[in-house]
Amino acid sequence: MTPSTRQLCLLLLYLALVPVVAASITKSTLLIEGGLLAQDALTTLVSRLLHGHNLLLVTDEHSQRQLDVGRVAVTAGASHTPVLLASQQIFLHTAHSAHHTQGSLLTAILLFHDDPTAFLLPLADNKHWNPSYLVLFCLNPHLNTTTVLSQPVVQRSRFILLFHQGVQASHTRLLIYTPRPVRHDVWGRSVIKTLLGVWSPDQFHSRQALFPARFHDFGGQVVKVPILCYDEPFVYFDKKGGCMGAYIDVVEIVAHKLNFQAAYMQMDEIVWGVKRNGIWKGLFGELMYKGKDLGINTQNIDPDSIREFDWVYPQWESSFGIILEVPQPLPQWRNILYPFSPLTWGLVFVTTTVVSSALAFLLHKQHHTSDPIGIALKVAAVLLGQTMDDRKVSMPWARVWLMFWWLVVEILAVVYTGNLVAVLTIPAYPSRIQTIQELATSHYIPCMADYGGIVPEALKSSDNPTLNTLGKKLFLDKNLNTLDPYGFLLSKVHAGTHALIVSLDYLIFTQHKKKVTRSTYIMNDKLYKGYTTFFLPPNTPYTAILSNHITRLVETGIMAKIVEIHKGSLFGEESQVRGDGVLNLGHLQGAFIVLALGLVAASLTLILERLI
Repeated sequence: MTPSTRQLCLLLLYLALVPVVAASITKSTLLIEGGLLAQDALTTLVSRLLHGHNLLLVTDEHSQRQLDVGRVAVTAGASHTPVLLASQQIFLHTAHSAHHTQGSLLTAILLFHDDPTAFLLPLADNKHWNPSYLVLFCLNPHLNTTTVLSQPVVQRSRFILLFHQGVQASHTRLLIYTPRPVRHDVWGRSVIKTLLGVWSPDQFHSRQALFPARFHDFGGQVVKVPILCYDEPFVYFDKKGGCMGAYIDVVEIVAHKLNFQAAYMQMDEIVWGVKRNGIWKGLFGELMYKGKDLGINTQNIDPDSIREFDWVYPQWESSFGIILEVPQPLPQWRNILYPFSPLTWGLVFVTTTVVSSALAFLLHKQHHTSDPIGIALKVAAVLLGQTMDDRKVSMPWARVWLMFWWLVVEILAVVYTGNLVAVLTIPAYPSRIQTIQELATSHYIPCMADYGGIVPEALKSSDNPTLNTLGKKLFLDKNLNTLDPYGFLLSKVHAGTHALIVSLDYLIFTQHKKKVTRSTYIMNDKLYKGYTTFFLPPNTPYTAILSNHITRLVETGIMAKIVEIHKGSLFGEESQVRGDGVLNLGHLQGAFIVLALGLVAASLTLILERLI
């Protein structure tokens, strides 16, 4: 090779290497510039904007080499901000306390250069992972971060920020994004990456300004709501076979405010929600395993449900009522005795005996009256409306005695007559069972429909002897008729053998629907008084948003008004009347029996007087 040829080759090689070297230098410069920019942004975040929060800083291997994360941790410590620093692998294989995985005072910062999917997928198995604030730092400008934001485990957080390096005009900039919900499009996306701006240390002055609200607008997203239309007045069938109710109205109000569409899905099986053998059934199963978003049927708060599901602020007070058949009226011939209780009758008898006997005794001892027994009988006979010749009692003190006695008799006669009118027109009944203790010791068998509620197991496992007794006696109807879920059990109630346990609001509705408001009654004592709420799948990011709006409806009285409107449309006019309220011969049996006994006694007295 000649010298001129060698020089030409070297020149060509130089010209070929210049762009490569220049590009390499530019890339190194951009990487250094991007690293410094990310380092500065992290330092500003932990020292100023996130001050007072617990910090979790998780890195991958590449980001550890690119940034001085130790310096970031030292900066956080200098500002008295607690921070936990861990790599992805160490964090996945180490148990952490709750304040390092969830809560409104936790900010988790994930630093990554490579695709973090391999870290996020196993992290999704951690049910306790749910930091309210999540910051994603992507140091790779070419990485598709939309797929990262769409990860379900990422979407658990209520507030999410993405810092992503971008190159504009040969300068590295740190762009800030947040994911917002949208209705699923043709590409299957449920979130859209929204640009908030370019990072500037002076742009944000507080945590509230840094983290924008994600769910002020759901973007037309569909919220799937499983429902059981046997929950009057909250959710029930309309005339077209669909469902309506107070809680559906509430959801529609919130949906209009937050711009989402509620898709109501009727369940085939009547199972409210219960955990059996570690598996959730019914409505809770729909939320936990089948991708449903919101459960609105009446659900009482219990330890298992609030521990494993998200729930909004309780909006309605509820309990389980117990309905029994009204006892048969007492025999009408005993109406003559009903105005007074047995104790009152006893006191009247004792008082009459003492007053008449004492007066006759004193008159006999002090004034030597010849017929003390006759005087005692005449004084007592005043109670029966018999007149007495007071001239035979001439002593002043005895007349005062008689005056007070006659006043007492007059009062007793007026009270008795007034109560007698009421008793004769209104049937008298035996005392009703009104307490749980009385029910447990009675012959009644408590019964329920087996719709997957918490009451049967709660009664059987209760440490309270009375409740445990009810649990042992409890009869569960497992053959539910969807057209008439409580028809069979109500027939047992009408037979006077069973006591039906149902949610109080539904129990009142059932009384009106079956037109048994007069023939049945609800006990004064209630079971498991508490509050009902809406439930959502665990780690739902918009739980607090829904809770705030529903609480607003409760506080303003709108919720109560909606419920009352639906109750009014369901209950309508009372259709079971008490009766015509007129007297008949049956009502007067007691009076005629007393008259007959009086005539017999008078006849016997007359015969004895004639014989003697």
